[in-house]
Amino acid sequence: MNKKFALLLVLLAALVMGSVSSAAAAEIKASGQWQVDAQWVNNLDFQKKGAISQDKDFNIGQRMRTAFVFIANENLRGILETQIGTGNWGNGMFAIGSGRGTTNNVAAAGGTATSAGNGGNGNLMLRKGYIDFKWPNTQVNFLVGFQTLSLPSAVGGGSPVLDDQFAAAAVVVPVTDGVSLVGGYGRLFDANSAATATASTLSGSGTTTDAAFLIANLDFKGVSVRPWAAYATSGAKTASLAAGATALDGFRGSNSSMSEGLRAYWGGAAFTMTAFDPFKVMADFNYGKATWRNGTGTSTRAEGGRAGWLADIAIDYTGLSMMTPSLFAAYSSGESGNSTNGGKSDRMPVVGSPQNYALGSFFLGGGDTLSGTIGTPETNMGYWAVGLSLKDIKLIDKLSHTFHVMYVKGTNDVDFLKENGVVGIPNGVQYGKFLTTKDSLWEVDFNTKYQIYDGLALGVELGYINADFDKATWGAANAQLNTYGSASAYKAAMLLNYSF
Repeated sequence: MNKKFALLLVLLAALVMGSVSSAAAAEIKASGQWQVDAQWVNNLDFQKKGAISQDKDFNIGQRMRTAFVFIANENLRGILETQIGTGNWGNGMFAIGSGRGTTNNVAAAGGTATSAGNGGNGNLMLRKGYIDFKWPNTQVNFLVGFQTLSLPSAVGGGSPVLDDQFAAAAVVVPVTDGVSLVGGYGRLFDANSAATATASTLSGSGTTTDAAFLIANLDFKGVSVRPWAAYATSGAKTASLAAGATALDGFRGSNSSMSEGLRAYWGGAAFTMTAFDPFKVMADFNYGKATWRNGTGTSTRAEGGRAGWLADIAIDYTGLSMMTPSLFAAYSSGESGNSTNGGKSDRMPVVGSPQNYALGSFFLGGGDTLSGTIGTPETNMGYWAVGLSLKDIKLIDKLSHTFHVMYVKGTNDVDFLKENGVVGIPNGVQYGKFLTTKDSLWEVDFNTKYQIYDGLALGVELGYINADFDKATWGAANAQLNTYGSASAYKAAMLLNYSF
């Protein structure tokens, strides 16, 4: 009897294990982008010879992004994406000895031992990790976990407000054909981690930044409109130990200081019209406002804030088979001359460092190289730009080109620098990125891609910027900047990209 009972238990266990294995089985699909590029650059900081710092002339960089999709069925899947790099050959994970144990990753490069997560073995970064599923018997789609989320944008390739990876829960709700709603919640930062919370200032409340967003996707024949809204609240201890939420460049104002909480909201719309084919019209409007108050209650100044807007437009002509000409323009509000009045800033607040927004492929982001672009939305706000692009030029099989010419001028009042100085300003002002009304530049880019195989491309990117920064303005702001000039910047890059 005991043997029969034991045999029955074994059979039941086998059935259970078989059902578990069957339920857990998933189809796995892999994709990725592995890239190596070499760059020759000069004067990306627009400093003439003998200034405070000089650019490094030549670097070879490498980055490997690999994504896995675990498909249980048409309604359930998991997404995992990892990244190694970006790093330069000879540094960190790409230095001599880094492929061995951490104790061996020392003398050959003249350095010290590094941990596996900081330049030693591995250095594998999580880029995405989330669950994607539909509620049973509906088309309502949930995405829960660490993921990429971007607010709507029709021009520039991505949102200039929020476009990054962060932990979030989002839901996509179809309403009718051509109409859907996207809403969600994200936790952008949390300074109260078990690994670092050793001081009382990192415990309790005020250690997180949370965001909520709502997007309406309205797609009709020839017209697409995506209105959206977002809200964020940030505790006084978010960034690090007593550093405050305003330590984040995109939130900083002219009078922000340590230990401050912050609340912010944004609204806007992305617009695309193809009704007048072969013309395609794209436009965006973004507005944002952030306010903060000293978290300790000891500040005597008025409540500070930062508020501004960014609008852009592009018109493509799609009637040519060999290229797509595009005219574009953008304007973002800049600092006024009365910045000390209550600590208010007139630039649009930005969350983190939006990854993809670009005009051209050099000064205002863009390009396919791993580095070599100068500005980002959180450092460039306060400019207007006009330009012409010739996109996807195809004259020879497997060979394509893109050409950009652009003029950029600042909208930030020169008195802002005179009132605040430059060195030590806690609001992301940087020479060569922050443009006053007396600063301007011309940019010319020519980029080429040759498709060696379906998944392997060889690219060459050439860029030139002729800059005119007003020495009197920057020199008056701080004597240390008298060595700055208007040296032109250039880049030449060659890249190899394997996509699968």
